[in-house]
Amino acid sequence: MNKKPPAASCVESGAPAPRRLYSPEAVVIIVIVVVAAILVAFAGLPLADALQLLAGAGLVAVVVLALGRAGPAKGLRVAVRALLTPGPAA
Repeated sequence: MNKKPPAASCVESGAPAPRRLYSPEAVVIIVIVVVAAILVAFAGLPLADALQLLAGAGLVAVVVLALGRAGPAKGLRVAVRALLTPGPAA
């Protein structure tokens, strides 16, 4: 009479588990944050500029990952379309 315990609800839903960061990704994130902190503390960079630096690095990382996962041909089309799209009228 060995009864199995009921399965957890997260297993039953079939929802994928969130992907964890791998070591190289975590190291890159830590290095970027440390460099920004050093620039603020020792080089006298204003905090607003350091936050812009972090935001820019994050944006570049997202674009690179998106283009890399989309495949070379589709990534190239997306990049060319982004470069040729006119910006907002000033």
